[in-house]
Amino acid sequence: MNDNRQHIKQKLQEQLEEHTFQKTQAVLKRTHPKTWSERLNRWLNHEVDIPLVPASATVCALLLVITLPFVFLNEETEHQGELVDMKGSIYWSEMIEERLGEK
Repeated sequence: MNDNRQHIKQKLQEQLEEHTFQKTQAVLKRTHPKTWSERLNRWLNHEVDIPLVPASATVCALLLVITLPFVFLNEETEHQGELVDMKGSIYWSEMIEERLGEK
């Protein structure tokens, strides 16, 4: 087992011999910040994951809460009274009052 591991390790070393990593300090600086500005920069560069379903449900709920009062305030709530049957035709009581008041 150890012989097999040694063989694999040696083969890997031979394959990676021509590849060198040159930006060690830059990576260490980004992963282990020392100054406040580096820490702030690291904190600001974090990825933010926002779940789609809860976010869209929240946006829809906020839009409903914001727009419903405007819909109900702008809605005309004229009360047209009651229906009256007159000579076989049905009219609103306000229409009859307007017609009778004009004559």
